[in-house]
Amino acid sequence: MSVVPVKLLLDENISPEVAEKLAYEDGIGACHVRDRGLLAASYREVLDRAFDKDRVLVTANVDDSLKLAHARDVHPGIIMLENGAATRDEQLRYVRAALAALSAVGDLTNEVLWVARDGRTTVEEIPPP
Repeated sequence: MSVVPVKLLLDENISPEVAEKLAYEDGIGACHVRDRGLLAASYREVLDRAFDKDRVLVTANVDDSLKLAHARDVHPGIIMLENGAATRDEQLRYVRAALAALSAVGDLTNEVLWVARDGRTTVEEIPPP
């Protein structure tokens, strides 16, 4: 799989094992909020940490993430899994599909990369407020 170098922060809606597999099997700079002391953090804190560390946020929490992304002048990008009830293996497949799509997109600054249940991806710009 050919992907662009990217660092990810997976939120609590994504299995920590997905971050581990991405890091160890795919060589992706992926970490989970659990490993960064952010399990009880607000979404604002999680997005701030992603921004501060130049990491793309990976989440299945559509409503909260989109509200915060729309309220920021700049955010590092979000990979949004539309299937919030996905199994760990499905989550891994979805994130890998997103990473493959990033090869064409390049940079997700102020954008959301949506991953549908069937693995198709689309990119949506989130303009500053």
